[in-house]
Amino acid sequence: MKRLLAILAVAACGDDGGSVIPDAAMQQMDAPPMNNCLVPASYGDLGMKTGTAGTMGGVTATFTLDAGPPRDTFFLKMVTGKGVFAGGIAPGTYTITGDDADYNNCGLCVHIIADIVSGVGPTKFYFANAGSVELTSTGSPISGTATNLTFREVDIGSGAPVGSCASTIGSIMFSAP
Repeated sequence: MKRLLAILAVAACGDDGGSVIPDAAMQQMDAPPMNNCLVPASYGDLGMKTGTAGTMGGVTATFTLDAGPPRDTFFLKMVTGKGVFAGGIAPGTYTITGDDADYNNCGLCVHIIADIVSGVGPTKFYFANAGSVELTSTGSPISGTATNLTFREVDIGSGAPVGSCASTIGSIMFSAP
């Protein structure tokens, strides 16, 4: 029996008469790297979100998308004198294009801030480069809807796109007292 097993082992390792394929080429690749984008490719339609208003570099509103931990937020910033708000912040329907699709020049700045760790801060930033926002109120509360938003990961220091991570929000209704 041992002799038969030895013969089978030698035969299995023998030349198949065809091309020579190195053993390394026969090995399967490791599993693909884990997705490090930290947000889903699509949030879909989110319904109504209630958040908090603030004044960080303009009129702001923050809405939790994923309570985590770590937490993900939808962040809306309106800056007087820039983009669609060159003449001042006002209710209306705005398309994210031109200056508002540019991180460094936006008046209507729409973000997803990913993996916010308490005491440390966020891990990644996504900036909307397309979609539309209807603001029904820009005071207290800040309220409205946003549709067909597309986001691209950006470097928070320069605003330049980085990597290949992206996300979308089909629609979101929001109110921040």
